[in-house]
Formats: sequence, C-alpha cells, structure tokens
Amino acid sequence: MAGSWRIAAGRDRVTFHWAARTIDAWLGLVRGVRTVWRALPGDLMALLVMRGCGIPRVGRGVRLGGTSAILVEHPAAARYLDHQWIPVHAQTLGRYVLAREPLSDRTIAHEMEHVRQWERLGPLFLPAYIASSGVALLRGRHPYGANRYEVAARRREL
Repeated sequence: MAGSWRIAAGRDRVTFHWAARTIDAWLGLVRGVRTVWRALPGDLMALLVMRGCGIPRVGRGVRLGGTSAILVEHPAAARYLDHQWIPVHAQTLGRYVLAREPLSDRTIAHEMEHVRQWERLGPLFLPAYIASSGVALLRGRHPYGANRYEVAARRREL
C-alpha cells in the first residue's frame, strides 16, 4: 500500500509539473499576444511615417510611471504633422511620439497618456478616438477639445 501511494504522489508531482509548464507557456503566449496587440498598428504606422519623412533613426526613450515611449523629435516630422486637420505639436502613434522639435515636460506627459490609451485599446484606439470626435461634433462641441481621449490627456499634463 505504501508503494502505491508513492507512485500516486509521483504522478501528482508530474501532473502538477506539466500543469505549471502549460500555464507558464499560456501566460507567455498571452503576454506575446498582448505585446503585438499594443504594438500594432500604431508602431508600424509610426515607422512608416518616419520612413516617409526621411527620419533616419529612432529618438530617445522616456518613461513616465509604468509607461515607456520613444520620442522622435526631428524637424522632418513637420512633413507629416503639417498635414493634420488641426495644428499639432506632437502626435502619438503606438509607442512613438512624433514631434518637429524637442517637447516640454507638459507635452510629454500629455502624449504619454495617449501611449497608455494605445496600450489599452491597441488597434481599436484610432476608431475609438475618431468616434469620440464624431460624438463631440454631433453634440455641437469642438471635435478636438471635447474628445474624451484629449480631455484625459490634458488631465495628465504637469
């Protein structure tokens, strides 16, 4: 009887070992999917804009709270930013913040909130952002000033 208990205990140990490995693999996959979800399409769009503007390299990394981003402060970014519907100093695409000149701490804090929004919503961020502007416009409000994502970003400014 004692020998059969040892065999059962050994099987349980093996079962728990494989269960733990399976859970670890699943969590690794989920983290990988979440990373891809956050990165696409914003990061790819930013890299395409950089390539299209002739920006040769990535800028500097910044971290605010638990969020990190890449600031691309380059005069050639004006080729992209000047074609916006409204005049902007910077624009966030995924984890990249594009700007034509060095940004103030206040603007960096604002843009870091947009990076957090991209991280939460992934590819749904742009449609949600546009929808928020559309709702504001339908309510007779300014589509940029009343956009809920811009309101949240302005609250984060230092």
